[in-house]
Amino acid sequence: MFHEYKPRLRRAAVLAAMMLPAWLLQSPGAGAADRLPCAAPQAISHLDAPLAGFARVVERSRDIRIVAIGSSSTEGAGASSKQKAFPARFDLELDLRFPGKDFQVANFGKGGELAEAMVARMKRDVIPTRPALVVWQTGVNDAIHGVDIAAFQASMESGLAALKAAEIEVVLIDQQFYPRAATVPRYEDYIAVMHKVAKAHHVPVFRRYAIMKYLISSGQHSVDALLWQDKFHLNDTSYGCLAELMASAVADRIREREVAPGLVAQSQAQPSRQTARSSPPANRAGDSQSINF
Repeated sequence: MFHEYKPRLRRAAVLAAMMLPAWLLQSPGAGAADRLPCAAPQAISHLDAPLAGFARVVERSRDIRIVAIGSSSTEGAGASSKQKAFPARFDLELDLRFPGKDFQVANFGKGGELAEAMVARMKRDVIPTRPALVVWQTGVNDAIHGVDIAAFQASMESGLAALKAAEIEVVLIDQQFYPRAATVPRYEDYIAVMHKVAKAHHVPVFRRYAIMKYLISSGQHSVDALLWQDKFHLNDTSYGCLAELMASAVADRIREREVAPGLVAQSQAQPSRQTARSSPPANRAGDSQSINF
């Protein structure tokens, strides 16, 4: 289930990274002409809880299994190909940061799904596979469909409790920014609830909403550059940028442990320039215009 197809170009990129000197590995943007601006302050880009168990797995294992579960921005709506979707890009970014390691990120995204349904899938399909880490993206559909906030919180509590009982660490990804979010009643309240539950469970949250707003307000990207043609779903640029920022944040947490000698970790300068490898977004012909995150 975890052994996802990885194209030859992906393998070549990883092998090339292993041959680079350490000083170049410490600057992922060096010499990469195809990288786009992707900088965010540490205050919003770091993970606010540790990943000690996952760090131990990375230290001791060559093959590291991760599950990305969520709705369409996990599945890859708006991406020009499966390899441009967030899970595949996150996989590549981690492999590049840890030469000699093979991160295997399985894509369990399902467009339009609510948090409650994700919890059911998590218990049935994800936990039994015993991944080292679960990346859980949720909340947008619940807000759009007006799911009772208390019910959304209960779903979050149930999912995190199940993962904790199984001794599986998790990183949450909060809701995306898009212009029409301002018209969704209590949209930011759902974000606040996720952060509240995460803090109670000592679980880190990747602040996608704040990061996307910053990328736009800082002038690095326009709304059109970060969103697909429906101005809702993400695209190659935003998937790549967010994957790089999250990989850097996870790598920072892994480096907090004294890892085994020879484990080369990606060094991240404080809110210095971080870039995404994506090329300009390529829209997919025939994709639905409906809002189904």
